Amino acid sequence: MKHPNFLKAILFTEDLCEVGGSVLQSGCYTVQDYSYCCKRNRDELGNSYGPIRSGYLEFTIRVDVERGCKRFYQRMAEQDNAPFSFIFNASFLPNGRLKGYDDGMVTYGYIVDIEEFCSDVGEGLTSQMLLRIKVLLSNIVYVGHDTPRNLYITHD
Repeated sequence: MKHPNFLKAILFTEDLCEVGGSVLQSGCYTVQDYSYCCKRNRDELGNSYGPIRSGYLEFTIRVDVERGCKRFYQRMAEQDNAPFSFIFNASFLPNGRLKGYDDGMVTYGYIVDIEEFCSDVGEGLTSQMLLRIKVLLSNIVYVGHDTPRNLYITHD
């Protein structure tokens, strides 16, 4: 299997494991970058112990001004954690449904911060903006060709 030099990532704001092939390309966002870190304590011999601790997942997506960022601000106001599916090297059928992907990552968490970056909007121009979103993680599911791998950070 030939692997590309760069991953192309898209964000789907539902749980990929639950909806599977129902993902529509029109419901996805282009991911510019993302980062997160998970840690465990280690003893003097280097053996890990204790619970998995995580900081934040931070990612930047491209949205058009018309589509906006309403969904993300709604999620920030909610009290429940929400899914964010990162799908890598996705391909779509002509009807816009997900055909396949190399692998993915479904995260659950709470949006704690949103930053907007917007260029000047002019008449007749397609205007896009970048959203930088910060999520406090509660768990991560890695989705590959094998069975999904769960990483529980908290159990809420």
